[in-house]
Amino acid sequence: MGMRLPNWVRLVIVLSALMQLGFGATLLFDPDRIAELWPWKLPPLTARLLGASTLVSVPMALLAVWINRFAVAAIPLVMMLTYRVLQLLAGIIHHDRFTPDSPVTWNYFGGGLLMAATFAYPLIVARREDLPPARANQPLADPMQWIVPSLARTSLTVLGGIYFVLGLTFLILGAAAKPLWFDAAGLTPLTARLFASPLTGLGLGLILVSRAKDWREIMVPAIGMVTIGIFGTLSLILDRANFAPQSVAAWLVAATPPMLCLVGLALLWSRPADQPDKRTSSAMKMRKAA
Repeated sequence: MGMRLPNWVRLVIVLSALMQLGFGATLLFDPDRIAELWPWKLPPLTARLLGASTLVSVPMALLAVWINRFAVAAIPLVMMLTYRVLQLLAGIIHHDRFTPDSPVTWNYFGGGLLMAATFAYPLIVARREDLPPARANQPLADPMQWIVPSLARTSLTVLGGIYFVLGLTFLILGAAAKPLWFDAAGLTPLTARLFASPLTGLGLGLILVSRAKDWREIMVPAIGMVTIGIFGTLSLILDRANFAPQSVAAWLVAATPPMLCLVGLALLWSRPADQPDKRTSSAMKMRKAA
């Protein structure tokens, strides 16, 4: 836990998180505004789910910036980078849907490239250990060894692998992945490739979590899973009239939000009780001395 994020990276991430907060909340509660905010129109349920998947990044980004320890931010950075790269790839594949002089187009590609570069920079530089050193007074300074049964790690790996493969399936098949979808309004090739991003990112995040040795590494991804669990499930409830899974695989995809919410809560619950962070330890010592 010896490195932290550069201040310019933290600033860009915070600004992006605030923009995503506005975008995600708007689509979640007013999906009819999709035409104002997105390069192509989406049906209400799909638009709400896009908003919910966007909101996942907000708590992960803000926590990574506040805690400001690279090892805490590493898995969220990988997840958010995967999301951005695959969204850009979907846009490139369907570039004909974008108008060159549209602000939405510039935001989609320009903003997407900026965020992808921002997420990638700490991951690349950290391999050379060239990031600034972390400060001792930052949160979560002490190691918190994460000990769980091997079956739990294996289950996380398998679940992550399933979602990773599902994401790539949406990316490769496009509209042919319709049997995996659950919106009665249908699935276009571009929409299918759009939702490859959150599925693949979450799958990769689960695989990385299964390999973690320190609970601090999984705390932020776990909160992200709870976030998609809450807002994804809310999307399904708000547009339940259009909820129409047509296969077992579609039910699995639709079950992603509540399933991830339970996984995230379990990961948060697994915090080692006998290894409080440094600030908590100091506070306890002061109370005992008093």
